[in-house]
Amino acid sequence: MHKRLLLIAAPLVVVAIATSVAVAAPPDAENSRGPRLDKLHAERPTAAPDSIATDSVAVAEFEKSAKDIQDFVFATEVDAYLRSLATQIVGEYIASLQAAEAARAAEAARAAEAARAAQAARAQATPTPQGGSVSSDSYPGDFLACVRQRESGGNYSVYNSGGSGAAGAYQFLPGTWDSTAASSGRSDLVGVDPAQASPADQDVMAQALYAQQGTAPWGGGC
Repeated sequence: MHKRLLLIAAPLVVVAIATSVAVAAPPDAENSRGPRLDKLHAERPTAAPDSIATDSVAVAEFEKSAKDIQDFVFATEVDAYLRSLATQIVGEYIASLQAAEAARAAEAARAAEAARAAQAARAQATPTPQGGSVSSDSYPGDFLACVRQRESGGNYSVYNSGGSGAAGAYQFLPGTWDSTAASSGRSDLVGVDPAQASPADQDVMAQALYAQQGTAPWGGGC
């Protein structure tokens, strides 16, 4: 009886021990929901540090600032060059205007001086009485006043009726008038009809001719 009970109980004990061992054993790694613990010492990749990203931004900002500075310097140099060029052009233009004004002023001064000389000559000249004469030793103003009266009766726009071409108060021939004007520095009168020249210019040309040739052009006396 006891032997039969042992034979029946022994297998039951073995099954109970096996079951308790199976329950106590750790779960299989594949069925476990926990983290894998294999390769615990494997080297893990590390993320790039934040400092590298920060340095890249700083470099980009520096390059942009450098380009902005370069563009500003270039624009400043171009502006300075254009201002300098404009100043030079304006200066040259003003200088040309001043030169032209100085030339006009000098010409006006010469004309005024010639007019004063002619007026002085007329003021000093006195008409010669009819039938009188003036020698070459007389004052030029008196001589020219005599010539003016004898040749044209004091008419500055008269022409010689004989067809000689003589004209004006002193009866200048065109060739004599042009040569006198050229030699006395009055190129503006070269080619001008003596009878169409102003009385002042005719007086100046008569004085210049007298200074060069004396009384000879008018026959040596009056």
